[in-house]
Amino acid sequence: MGLKPATNPDVEAATIELTIDGNRVVAKDGVSLYDVISMTGKIIPAMCYHYTFDPFGSCGMCLVMQEGKKAPVRSCTAKAAAGMVIRTEGEDLFLARKKAVEKHLSVHPLDCPVCDADGHCELQDMAFEHGVTNLPNAKQKFIPEDTRSLVLDFNMNRCIACAECINVCKDVLMIDALQFMKKGGFNQVVPKGDVALQCEFCGDCLAVCPVGAITNKFSKYLYKPWQMKKTATTCNYCGDGCQLYLETKDEEVIRVTSPLSWKNKWGDRAETAKGHGGLCVRGRFGFESIDSKARLKQPLVREGNRLVEKPWLETMHLLVDRLAEIKRKHGSGAIAGLIAARCTNEEAYLFQKLMRVGFGSNHLDSSARYGHMNFVHAMKRAVGIGRSLNGWEEFTKAKAVLLIGSNVTETNPLTSVRIKEAIRVYKAQVVTLDSAVTNMAKLASHPFLIKPGTEGSVIDGLVKTVIDRDLIDEEVVRKHPEAFGALKAAVADLSLEEIASRTGVSVEAFHEIAQIFAESPRSIILCAEGIVRKADGYRNVLKLVDLAWITGKLGRPGCGVNTVTEEPNEQGVVDMGAAPEFLPGQARFDDPIARERFERAWSASLPAPGTGLRLVDILQGCKTGTIKALYVLGENPLATLPASMEIRSALEGLELLVVQDPFLTETGRMAHVVLPACTYAEKDGTFTNLEGRVLRVRQALDPIGESLPDWHIMTALANAMGCQWEYQSVNDIQAEVRKLVPGYYNLGQPRKVEPLPDDYLANGYAADVRARYAAGADPGEGARPFSLQMGQVLTHSGKLSTEAPGLMKIAPNTGKLRMNPLDMERLGVRDGVKVRVTSERGSLQIGVEPDQSVAPGTCFFPEHFNEPPVKDLMTVSVDAVTGAPAFKQCRVSIEPA
Repeated sequence: MGLKPATNPDVEAATIELTIDGNRVVAKDGVSLYDVISMTGKIIPAMCYHYTFDPFGSCGMCLVMQEGKKAPVRSCTAKAAAGMVIRTEGEDLFLARKKAVEKHLSVHPLDCPVCDADGHCELQDMAFEHGVTNLPNAKQKFIPEDTRSLVLDFNMNRCIACAECINVCKDVLMIDALQFMKKGGFNQVVPKGDVALQCEFCGDCLAVCPVGAITNKFSKYLYKPWQMKKTATTCNYCGDGCQLYLETKDEEVIRVTSPLSWKNKWGDRAETAKGHGGLCVRGRFGFESIDSKARLKQPLVREGNRLVEKPWLETMHLLVDRLAEIKRKHGSGAIAGLIAARCTNEEAYLFQKLMRVGFGSNHLDSSARYGHMNFVHAMKRAVGIGRSLNGWEEFTKAKAVLLIGSNVTETNPLTSVRIKEAIRVYKAQVVTLDSAVTNMAKLASHPFLIKPGTEGSVIDGLVKTVIDRDLIDEEVVRKHPEAFGALKAAVADLSLEEIASRTGVSVEAFHEIAQIFAESPRSIILCAEGIVRKADGYRNVLKLVDLAWITGKLGRPGCGVNTVTEEPNEQGVVDMGAAPEFLPGQARFDDPIARERFERAWSASLPAPGTGLRLVDILQGCKTGTIKALYVLGENPLATLPASMEIRSALEGLELLVVQDPFLTETGRMAHVVLPACTYAEKDGTFTNLEGRVLRVRQALDPIGESLPDWHIMTALANAMGCQWEYQSVNDIQAEVRKLVPGYYNLGQPRKVEPLPDDYLANGYAADVRARYAAGADPGEGARPFSLQMGQVLTHSGKLSTEAPGLMKIAPNTGKLRMNPLDMERLGVRDGVKVRVTSERGSLQIGVEPDQSVAPGTCFFPEHFNEPPVKDLMTVSVDAVTGAPAFKQCRVSIEPA
């Protein structure tokens, strides 16, 4: 187990002393001897070793001499013990390691000039380091290359059987998609079952391969490592904030790599709690959207029914004139704006400043409104902090993890790896509560399948169980007896038996879950789209806070309530004030002290308190005619929202629709002016991930065509509207943010937060809590027996990933509805057969396909695709407190077409 037992905060391994190269060394008993040696700063060769997974001991390179033993020992699999005397250098060890290199090379093809790993190959480095120049007994394997996978090719002639690919897949990712198989007289790495590789396609096996045995289909034969420029940046897909390297040649992205590689194999295993440096399929293989041929390269202006290319100067003059005319005729309140959370913090900051100072309007919102704002508002109300309370390290070291409404492997794959490590290393008990058989449910100690739409009732049952079974933290609730009394009274009339019947979770299961969560020293709640993107999201987050409070898991180290985000900067756009209720730093827009501070800094008056429309209200204003101009950065409401919201007619009624985007979206095709924006690869800035870490976005390429960074376009627009902005670079914007939101830029470290629930518990809690637990409508079947769910899938992120040919090759839109095979059998339909799906909003015909992860009585369609228009079957409900629209679930009937 290497160092892993020593990293467990609940197990303290004994301290021992041993001697390495004549020096006394203090270490933990039973850890890998190789790790102890590397901690002294001494690095010895090891081609099958990586600190992120258990030692394997196949390459024969990490040899050392141990006093009392005649032959060298493999230090990676040897365990450190008290009194050991170890020697790591000497002619005998050099020759033994050289012999190991020769052994590997004797069956390795000398095809370096055509191998993608040439110049980035550990075996090549070892041969040079050990002076291997002659191989008298060399023989070729002549194994055919395995090219069956959609993503990776396996050249087993080059394989040195180090098993790093197998071990990272099995030990770290817990996918276990690869194995050794004896074929043709050699051990070969093959997919399980020796079929075409079908897995999560994270590419971590590719990353750790020390030779060229695994190659990237999308980059094969296109490069040599030394020909490429390597830029460290932050992934633009989900809110995990993974670090990656964009490797470019000329004006093209050749490949994406990550900190995880054979070159970073030496490290402290305790650090893996903060992440292992890998990527998911989107981050590693979704790079082709950056230099897509579909990218916008020139401004477009509507002439009649066509969008015509125009020069920037002419476009900006036209745009400014029309905005000024609308402002003069209809007032500042006739202008509104929407921004996507794929824009950087600096761009979100400038956006809200442009709207409020340049246009004089507080009608602005972001894509965080689609669900994350439910979490932000609930946490802000309850504990004074509008973000998650824990980071990856605390997720990993938790002893109990409660996942509710969260298919975290599909939505936030690297966050899921942290929970996998909690299971594997820290022996966490993981409870999953979801209406689908999720990947995490298959690994969890306590997986529970709940009825669709009953997440709120499940939380009711947990809160009631904790109170009824006296699992509360007496010290915590004693501080606020009135609040606790109100909560106790609010759940008193709830029947656990009725809740069990409604949710599908037994009374005994509620008892078990509550006990696990309450009695664990470190308990984490992680909710996601099944909570924050569904009806009553705000209220259900507050209920989760109640659960954490009464069990003493609010504010205690290693405990807290958390969510994940779909887009990379949903937390950042909120923090930067891209919402009508917030100024930067999440200061309330109606707070007179905050308003005075920003007005002084910006030398301008802000729109009046109490003004400001949110996303749904903005679109309604477009429909009614109160909004005359809409400025859209990266957002695409026409493709996102259901037809029942009548977005098309709302946009058609505008006098001016401006869309700023790297691609010509569905909303962009309706625009009067389209401005070509850069992708994250062509600009500098920062994203704030779901942990609250502010992460660098670095420019790797020059802008394509005449596209420009969003901040550059907004600065030019503001100055043309009469502002005097002097931003010459992102650094200038960051300097301003630093003054107004001190401490926000935290050099990539999660900002420590301390939840402060006392004010809420003492003022307002008792008045709120009764309504929170009032019996809601039973989401029963009624006349429509199926629950239609729309959600994210692993390979895609929003609509952006559909612009990446590689990801579309891996997971194309099948145009089929996913159903449980038992339901298909009951309906008498098979794969590909069309059915008619009917909701209260309409009906459509669609093919079906079997999916075992879809629970009986439910059906699923990926939200990333609009063909066929399944989203238009959805009913929309808008949260009365947060204004967040919910449209991911509805009841439908299904019959053969």
